[in-house]
Amino acid sequence: MNDALPQAYELSGVAGRMLSGLLTEDDASKAVQSLSYVLKDSIPNSAGAGASIIHPRGRSESTGATDTVVLGADKLQYRFGEGPCLSAWAEQRPIIIQDIREEIRWPTWTAAVADLPLRSVLSAPLTTGRRKIGALKVYSPLPLSFDDTSVFLIERLASPVAVLLRHMRDREAAQRMSEELAEALANRDMIAKAQGILMERMNLNSQEALEVLLARSRGESTPLHDVARDILREATRE
Repeated sequence: MNDALPQAYELSGVAGRMLSGLLTEDDASKAVQSLSYVLKDSIPNSAGAGASIIHPRGRSESTGATDTVVLGADKLQYRFGEGPCLSAWAEQRPIIIQDIREEIRWPTWTAAVADLPLRSVLSAPLTTGRRKIGALKVYSPLPLSFDDTSVFLIERLASPVAVLLRHMRDREAAQRMSEELAEALANRDMIAKAQGILMERMNLNSQEALEVLLARSRGESTPLHDVARDILREATRE
């Protein structure tokens, strides 16, 4: 049996156990950071690991990086718009750099990371279905650190990490939407109550009360819902 298979089974098993618990976490970065340490410890010669999240409009960010070298190398990729993680994401295939000092595919990035303690890079795409989420990566300070076995192992973990990020991001988006909706409804209710107070105080109709609120909002350069909140506070003190 291929020696990589037991490692892959163990890696997938650890990832599966972590996923079952980490899916309840509110912070996707913490979850992916835990899995990044699993990746770092599972692939021989790895000194650091992490994930790059590529948003649909091209904005990139690192999440779950195990150390500052990973973060520094990633930030340079995002700054120059080139590098192994961005290529793994764009081309949807694993990317290996055997020696950064001899690499010619990303000259600006490789020159920028020349002073960092890394020589080899392995990156694999994070994809679920048709959703291209980003890329997973490991770094090594030694040249020629990664091979086909390393690719096999990183791909075994890339799949559950992609699923984790998809679910966490979807849940966080839904939570944000729910919070924003709740806030909007609360603001609407405050404005309606403030209108009612002004209608009673000043013998106004609904439209006239709203115009008073709007005029105060413009005059004080204050959001309308904050003006309404002040009126409600004033009413409770009377």
